[in-house]
Amino acid sequence: MIFDEDSPFQVLRQTWQPVALTRDLPAGGVMGYTLLEQELVIARFEDGTLLAADAACPHKGARLSAGRIVDGCLMCPYHGWTFGPTGDCKNIPSLVEPNPQKCALSHLKSYEAQDRYGMVWVKLDPAGDTPLPEVPEFENPAWSYRLGPPMKFAAGFRREVENYLDMTHFAFAHGTTLGKCADPRIPDMTITTHDDGFQMDAPFPALETPHEQPGKLQSAHHRQQRCHLPNFTTIRQTFTDGDERVLVHIPSPNTRESCTVFWSLAISPGFDGPEPDGQIDFAIKVLDEDREMCELQTPREVPVNPTRGGWGVLVAPGDTLANTYQKMFRQWLQKHLDAAAT
Repeated sequence: MIFDEDSPFQVLRQTWQPVALTRDLPAGGVMGYTLLEQELVIARFEDGTLLAADAACPHKGARLSAGRIVDGCLMCPYHGWTFGPTGDCKNIPSLVEPNPQKCALSHLKSYEAQDRYGMVWVKLDPAGDTPLPEVPEFENPAWSYRLGPPMKFAAGFRREVENYLDMTHFAFAHGTTLGKCADPRIPDMTITTHDDGFQMDAPFPALETPHEQPGKLQSAHHRQQRCHLPNFTTIRQTFTDGDERVLVHIPSPNTRESCTVFWSLAISPGFDGPEPDGQIDFAIKVLDEDREMCELQTPREVPVNPTRGGWGVLVAPGDTLANTYQKMFRQWLQKHLDAAAT
C-alpha cells in the first residue's frame, strides 16, 4: 500500500512521546514543546499536576509557554487570563465579573500527560491505548539510572531509529569513540519479530586483534536491540564479565524533518568500568557523532514509501535491521489506519 506522508504523524498522535525531562519541569515550571508539528505548553502545578495543552491562548494567541504559575493557575503573559490544571479558564481580568459562558468557550484543548522513567510523556490522541514499554532496570533501585540531556536532530525520527539500529557504522562514524576497535563487517545476527516490534541479538562487531586495547565500553559484548514500534528502542549490552547496561533512545518527532532524542542509561550493580556520570559523558559524544551522520543524509527523513530507482536501492547486508524496521513500521502503520477506519 502507498501511504500518505502525513500518515505517520496521524498515527503517532495515538502514542506516548517524551516532551521533557521530569527534572527540567519542577513544580511551578512552564515550558513549550513542539510535538508532531503541534505547539504545546507543558506546565506542572504546585501540587504536581501536569497540564499539556495547545500553546496558544484562546484570547489573542499568545504562547502560554511564556506564562507562569500564579495562585495555582497558569497565567497568560499578555492579558493575564488564567487557566486551571485541566485547562479550564478561571479568570478574565478585563471583566468586572467572570462570565461563565465566555470562560467555558475559552477552555484550553488539553492532552494526556504522565511522568515515567524520569521523563514527561504526552499523548495527543486519546484513542491510543498502547502503554509505555516496560523496562524494569530503569525502575530497579539496585541499578544506577541516569538520564542524558535531550539532543535535537535536524533529521526525521525514522532517520534516528535506523541509525540507532545500525550495526556497521561504528568503525567510521564513531572511529574515535565507540568504534575505535570495531569491525566494519556485519556479525551474525538473530532477528525475532513481536506483535509490537522486533528484537536483534548479535555480538558487538569488535576486532579480535585491535591495534589498541579497548576500554570497557568499546570491548566485545553481546547486544540485544529491542525496537518497540514506532520509536522506542532499547539496547542491552552484556559484557564478558557479566556486567550489563540498558540504554534507550526515543526520537520524539518535532516536525517531519526534526526530532529531539530523549535517552537514558541503566547500569548493573557493581559495574566494573567508568562511573555512571563518565558513561553519560561518553554517550553524549557518541550521540553527537550520530547526530552529524543523520543530518548528513538526504532526504532528512526516510520516505515512508519504498521506491524503485530512487533512494535506498543499493542495499547492503548491514541494512538488514533498517529494512526490518521499515517493513514492520509500515505494517504497524497499516494496522492502526485500518483500526481507525472501522
